[in-house]
Amino acid sequence: MKQTNNYRFFTWAKNLDCTAACYYQPETEEEIIELVKKNESIRVVGTGHSWSGICINTTALVNLDHYNKVLQLNKEKQQVTVQPGIKLWQLNDYLAKEGFALANLGSIDEQSLAGVISTATHGSGIQFQVLASQVEELSIIKPNGDKWLLHRERDKDVFNLAIVGLGCLGIISEVTLNIVPAYQLHDQTTVEKFDEVIDKLDEYVNGTDHFKLWWFPHIDEVVVYRYTRTNAPRNDWRIRQWLMDEFLSVNVYRLLLAIGNINRNWRKVINRLLVQKFMQPLDRIEQSHKVFVVPKPPLHRETEWGFDIAVSKQLLREYKQMINASSHRINFIQEIRFSKADSFALSPCYERNTIWLGAYNADNHGWNELLNDFEVLAKEYNGRPHWGKEFNIDKTYLKAQYPMLTSFNNLRQQVDPTGKFANHYINQIFS
Repeated sequence: MKQTNNYRFFTWAKNLDCTAACYYQPETEEEIIELVKKNESIRVVGTGHSWSGICINTTALVNLDHYNKVLQLNKEKQQVTVQPGIKLWQLNDYLAKEGFALANLGSIDEQSLAGVISTATHGSGIQFQVLASQVEELSIIKPNGDKWLLHRERDKDVFNLAIVGLGCLGIISEVTLNIVPAYQLHDQTTVEKFDEVIDKLDEYVNGTDHFKLWWFPHIDEVVVYRYTRTNAPRNDWRIRQWLMDEFLSVNVYRLLLAIGNINRNWRKVINRLLVQKFMQPLDRIEQSHKVFVVPKPPLHRETEWGFDIAVSKQLLREYKQMINASSHRINFIQEIRFSKADSFALSPCYERNTIWLGAYNADNHGWNELLNDFEVLAKEYNGRPHWGKEFNIDKTYLKAQYPMLTSFNNLRQQVDPTGKFANHYINQIFS
């Protein structure tokens, strides 16, 4: 087991950091149990792909990058058991080689599986729940070192409380996921008028397997993504992927962001130029994980909240109006996605079909003002913040929006009475 003292940890976006007295990278479950027993305060970190303070701890940090093996593939049951430090891209590659896939994915594949499960990370598709819904069984190393096994059906009530656990209940040590036979996605990407898309929103959401929107603020068009599941042969080609998904979407995009930082008033024009890239409709068929995952984004600030899907049209119109009427100059895609209701206590989709809307900007200038303006709107519509994104913690508001918050906290206090797995972020929410 590798140990580093006085380790400086940064979140992926570099918006938060801490110096941990000890930083551990275990390779076995026995080493994890040893760490849990000997440390009085401990948090787990993966790629740091959270903008919130969920991973920050100055005592002990545990990184599971070397605890990332595939333990078993049961092709008959269509299940895979893995160590939770595995990154999504590693799991996607393995499953693809074996003829399988995850039923749904988000836009990024660099996160560790443990982080994805614990924060209710999601993709898009109104018939698909947050990614944690694919878990059949998981084991957690509790504060006393005991191994706690939870099955989605056998232990249903506790499972639903614990699955989106924010790292509060212990360290996940094994995960069994339900998987599906490998499939392709028919990707139809177009540019349409924002208001016209909102008028037809119900048709798009309910008539597409995986539907999402990208809006570049300050302009009237929106990029429409429609992914339909298919077993038709792939027809995408490597040259297009390199030109559009690597060269233009990564290098050219970063160049335009840099130009927009010289004079923020240029950002409206730049956003229009960026949309021009999508004006030629895209019609391709490719492996599911290659369609779900977008090109690597530049560093940016991000908040995201889940709302009752019933308010979608009014919410989106008001968000656009708020941005256009403000002095904010935003240079980053605003991603809009949809998820099916679930029964997980700390999921923003708890018992309601959800539209996900956030504020994003690749610039620290004016970020706090944008975050505050967005939160005013979000609270008016009874939004629930994503635990891995930035938000100002209001314990009273969270308790009102997450009906099972108290029940989860009761479980947390029962499992971890001394707060071994707590930190400042967790205490702000639950203390």
